[in-house]
Amino acid sequence: MKNKLFVYTSILLFIALISKACNENQNGTGTCLTISAKNINNKSLISGGQYQILNVNNQVVGTYILTSGTMNITNLAIGKYVIEEISSPDNYDASQKRIEIILKYSCIEATFSYIDSKLKEIPEEQTLQFINYQGLINLGEYNAVRIGEYYWIDRNFTHTIKKGNGFENDIPITQNILNRYLERVRIDPQYYQLSNITNFEKYYGRYYSYPSIEYMNKYCFMADENGNKIEGWRLPFPADYRQLFAMSPFNTSHDATHTNLNERDVRFALSSMNGENPLAFNIYQGNNSPYKVYWFEKSTNIYGFNMMPGGARLNGNGRWCNGLGPNGGCYDDGLRGDIYHLFYTVYLSVQNTNNTLGYVGIHDYITSKEYESYHYLNIRWCRPLTDIELGYKLYINKDKTDIKKLGLKDLPPEGYTELPHGYTRGFYVQYILNDPNTKLTVSDIINYAKSVQDNYIYENRNNLNVIL
Repeated sequence: MKNKLFVYTSILLFIALISKACNENQNGTGTCLTISAKNINNKSLISGGQYQILNVNNQVVGTYILTSGTMNITNLAIGKYVIEEISSPDNYDASQKRIEIILKYSCIEATFSYIDSKLKEIPEEQTLQFINYQGLINLGEYNAVRIGEYYWIDRNFTHTIKKGNGFENDIPITQNILNRYLERVRIDPQYYQLSNITNFEKYYGRYYSYPSIEYMNKYCFMADENGNKIEGWRLPFPADYRQLFAMSPFNTSHDATHTNLNERDVRFALSSMNGENPLAFNIYQGNNSPYKVYWFEKSTNIYGFNMMPGGARLNGNGRWCNGLGPNGGCYDDGLRGDIYHLFYTVYLSVQNTNNTLGYVGIHDYITSKEYESYHYLNIRWCRPLTDIELGYKLYINKDKTDIKKLGLKDLPPEGYTELPHGYTRGFYVQYILNDPNTKLTVSDIINYAKSVQDNYIYENRNNLNVIL
């Protein structure tokens, strides 16, 4: 009888637990949310901030003060919410004032990162997750490095986007595809036989199709270690790359002393160094062959950007040219997925100002003029630092003879407008802001911008309405 009573009691307890779980599911409770405020550099908790939670109808469902820098909340229904900062802890500025979350039956943490308002120090590197909104799938771990006024992902994307409908995974990289390219740039394939073909995508990055790039722009985001979306991460615009290129010092190449930034200055500053990874090496065939790989011969990789000469891949069958060999190195039998220009160029995907997809390139010269391209391209994302992170704003006058660095609450003088991203801003950051002992003037910076060996500059250098 005692055994039967024990079994019966156990069944009743089990039914009660199931009933409680069902009721919680129906009522939408049983979630677990932690709100924290942390120093962006050392992750220590910071007290005193006030926050509110809004539901999908933009209604406030709770207001909280973090008296100990963190708080657990368990009375929210499952669903989407936004957590907003109402006021910052004393002497700190939030790098991001709102966080979007999706509550399910698991604990999540929403962390507000804070910058000391006096020191204005932010990390030189950040660890990130690339998340797909559809199912909240973590597509890959990435690292970001600070370069001037930006964070940049420090390698080409390598995560996988679903197959089909023109997405890049239909045509994986193979040694045969590499051999076909090698033969057409007059390099004997024996000099580039990979023992592990996956190393190619690991170090060169994956090539993404037009639909893949659009998909990532629409459905994916960069997140912190807790999966919280970090605002501002996106596919770069051409102007973002111009500012990156302008962070490359002059005269790192074998050229004569110069101040007209060229593709070699950029290539040597941003590319992986020879031997820095298993595929960062020059190819020499011997016998004084003019056909070789020279990309890594003087690279410095000063910011850890780790650029590789990825070229691009064809998005369809047809004619393509590489400039080597008979008939201008042109071939009529190009196949979708074929690589071209691999060892001698960089083509990186960008969002043009008219919302089409294009590329910037480094070849014989820099190419940042806005083109539309459907080829399979390498991708990186960037995030311009916010005004709060920078602690200043830059303004330029109409005549382009003066640039002023002002506080966030300071009003610019009449006739001054905010300095846009691009070569001028990049040179100003590198040669004036980053060098307190500089003797350079704004006129010098403007002349630097007008002299870059870039087709965009060539077409706009005399256009007074364009700040380069």
